[in-house]
Amino acid sequence: SLPPRDGELTLAELAALPRGGDPATNLGALEELPEEEAERQRLIVDLLWADPRGKTGYGPSYRVRKGCYIFGPDVTTAFLKKNGLRLMIRSHEVKVGGFEWTHDDCISVFSAPNYLGHARNKGAVVRLTVNPATGSLEPSFTTYDPSPKSALLH
Repeated sequence: SLPPRDGELTLAELAALPRGGDPATNLGALEELPEEEAERQRLIVDLLWADPRGKTGYGPSYRVRKGCYIFGPDVTTAFLKKNGLRLMIRSHEVKVGGFEWTHDDCISVFSAPNYLGHARNKGAVVRLTVNPATGSLEPSFTTYDPSPKSALLH
């Protein structure tokens, strides 16, 4: 499993992560790697699969066997504050309505409607537009249902 972090990550640290490789799938094997590489792999797994939840803090999720963790609104807010950001937009987690304000400053958006052919969820996209009154970017959402199967066959 993933050890707790000493502090919030910076955007520079995230940008420095290697791209194009496969994330670790066997977290037990990380113990055999040099510590710096093991920590990099733990971080990549955490960034890909951690999910926001209502509880404060950071800890194992029900998917802990896969190295998945959850983070609370306090973690989201601290990360955003450290990096001078106002909002986190993330994906990979099915949402029935296509999107969800998971925390006050965290949106989960999922673009695949009826995921895997049986989830019965809507898909969504988020669009950021400038609010003329404030000059700030504000999110708006478009949701959609899956195409009928018959339309896909023709």
